[in-house]
Amino acid sequence: MKYLFQFMIVLLFVFLGELCEYFIPLPIAGSIYGLVLLFTALCTHIIKLEWVADLADWFHSIMALFFIAPAVAIIDIWSEISGIWYYLVLLLVVTYVVTMVITGKTADFFLNPRENNKK
Repeated sequence: MKYLFQFMIVLLFVFLGELCEYFIPLPIAGSIYGLVLLFTALCTHIIKLEWVADLADWFHSIMALFFIAPAVAIIDIWSEISGIWYYLVLLLVVTYVVTMVITGKTADFFLNPRENNKK
């Protein structure tokens, strides 16, 4: 029953995200709206973390399963991308590094506000 309750909370935010996508004329996916709404509800304590923690742990444990379909799709189009695969890998590595640096700097900025004011 606990997992059903937690799943219903997540589904509620998925539904609210889809409603936002329908009514807000921006090119943003409903799942992104739903994640932002759930994050906001968790930060403002409208939704308690305990209400969704077990389901989140379960989703985290099966996350690798969600990468099977993209891997199969890459295998399916391999003949089309075989000539440029090294560019794609380089692009992935560069964007990964840039994302890590920006995320680290942003976290550092918010976690150490006193040191930012001294500079």
